[in-house]
Amino acid sequence: MPDASEAVRAHFTRLESLLETERQAEKAERARELENLPAATREALGRTVTRLGIDGVESGVGGYARLVLSRVPRGEALAPFHAMSQGDNVRVSFPPGTVPPGLDGTLDRVEEYRATVAVSGRLPDPLPEGRCTLDQLGSDATYRRMRQALERAQRLIGGPAARLRDCLIGLEAPESAPLPELVFDDEALNEWQRLAVRRALAADPVSLIHGPPGTGKTTVLAEVVRRACASGLRVLATAPSNVAVDNMLEKLLSSGLRVVRLGHPARTLESLRHATLAAQVAEDGQFASVQEMDAWRERLHRRLAREGNRRMQGSEREETRREADRLWREARRTEDAIGRRIVLSAQAVLSTHGGLSSNQLRGDFDLVVLDEASQAPEPLSWVALTRAGRAVFAGDARQLPPTLYSQDAAKDGLAVTLLERLEKALPEELQTLLRVQYRMNETIMRFSSEQFYGGKLLADPSVASHLASELEGVAADDLTAAALVFVDTAGTGWEEELDELLQSRSNRGEAELAARLARRLLDAGLAPKALAVLTPYTAQVRLIKSLLRVPGLEVGSVDGFQGREKEATILSLVRSNDRGEVGFLTDTRRMNVATTRARRLSIVLGDSVTISAHPFYREFLAFAEARGSYRSAYEF
Repeated sequence: MPDASEAVRAHFTRLESLLETERQAEKAERARELENLPAATREALGRTVTRLGIDGVESGVGGYARLVLSRVPRGEALAPFHAMSQGDNVRVSFPPGTVPPGLDGTLDRVEEYRATVAVSGRLPDPLPEGRCTLDQLGSDATYRRMRQALERAQRLIGGPAARLRDCLIGLEAPESAPLPELVFDDEALNEWQRLAVRRALAADPVSLIHGPPGTGKTTVLAEVVRRACASGLRVLATAPSNVAVDNMLEKLLSSGLRVVRLGHPARTLESLRHATLAAQVAEDGQFASVQEMDAWRERLHRRLAREGNRRMQGSEREETRREADRLWREARRTEDAIGRRIVLSAQAVLSTHGGLSSNQLRGDFDLVVLDEASQAPEPLSWVALTRAGRAVFAGDARQLPPTLYSQDAAKDGLAVTLLERLEKALPEELQTLLRVQYRMNETIMRFSSEQFYGGKLLADPSVASHLASELEGVAADDLTAAALVFVDTAGTGWEEELDELLQSRSNRGEAELAARLARRLLDAGLAPKALAVLTPYTAQVRLIKSLLRVPGLEVGSVDGFQGREKEATILSLVRSNDRGEVGFLTDTRRMNVATTRARRLSIVLGDSVTISAHPFYREFLAFAEARGSYRSAYEF
């Protein structure tokens, strides 16, 4: 079919072009931040930490060395690691003259003044005594995997994987078999969750699960994986973020399935690391031979370092080096063979899309399950989709889309995810909207339900009326006994400011009010870990962090908090100007995410005069006022 093959080629060629535009934009941004900006500016951005000392080395899961770095507090406005988190790719640069001069690794543990980096290379011996620098890195590895996936998708000819591809790009029509009768492992699933599982297993070859906030999307996906494996299918379960993969992993580990989690152990929650491929390889009976080879190689390296040119002749030294290299190669071959065997025997393999490495992934899969499908650009989804003949997408197109660096690529279509396209193309019987949510008080849920989900969401009775004041040790007052509070800052003179360095906006008056309200909630007995202070703007995050340094209390961006929840949240909208400009708040999906993170109490701070210039926020203000949730900043 020349027409069909030409359509396939055109679709993926276009994606390749958009992907390259995005790659160049990210590369330019990273270069600007990490090469052209002074160290002080990079530190202000949170991309770099200087003046780090090495506290020691720990042994990590899978044999990775973990370098412990720290900095003595010097009264900084912000802790040095304020913008970094576990799982970030980083580079450690050692003092001048050190061999090697630096190593790449992954942040394992992050505290205020201390961080642990899991590195795969050989550490300097002895460890240097001078000061080190830590830089956050971008990586081309994920881009390479996306390009390879797009090329692989084009080459598919015949078979289930090619049919799935053709259905996903609109060349064939998917179908649905009669819904199977199932015995569910999770008997607590509600009727829409059960329907989603049955439709997912009946679909040929694709179905969609729409998961509004708190509706148990991951719970449903875990049941899909369990039922599929029980019927003899082999499943690949993926998501763009490590957090989402870990959530699925946690729900599957108790099922008795043979499950393996790909990716660096440092990017996995510590409580789940025993399920990673590295940990399972280390526990394998054949791994002792790898340890023996590595130990012998280290002895040879120490001998070379100790004896140098004094005793060893040139030929003997060269022979010792060759033997050390041979041991390293043999150890890695044995280690890789163990890993391939473990992956091949697994019933379910879990990974981020970007972590799907061809040298680790072995065997064919019958079904691929994609969580957070609304947050993955289409080329990233294809990394997983080319591995199986059937697919289940789960996500929420009414929450935030993928983060892109190139506005041109986004405008030309890269911002449109496969889930969004399929939502418009697939028949109703291949899509399921989960309707019962188990997170929010009904008042917190209602505005989101009406604006984004046609008023279809229902609050489960277990959460419909719960409040912060009902938590143990929390006193009831005008805040903790409310579900929704909008605090109007109009008339206060608290205007937004542009932070030239961060190219972001802040509002000191709102930041100080957010900190004041947070302290009130903590004084009322709310635990710091139960509260988050959120804002759409990086500069405001930085400002609030400098005002509110409470261990356990999180201050972060809305975009970085998607998929998470707290008992209470305080949201600072920041925008306050006489032009009615609300900037990227015009993407109302950001507000949908922001206001649905709270379980029992959602406090929103904003200038009603500014934000009411946008119809969405006018309706939010009317909603808050109708429910008696409208307060003035003057009251506080």
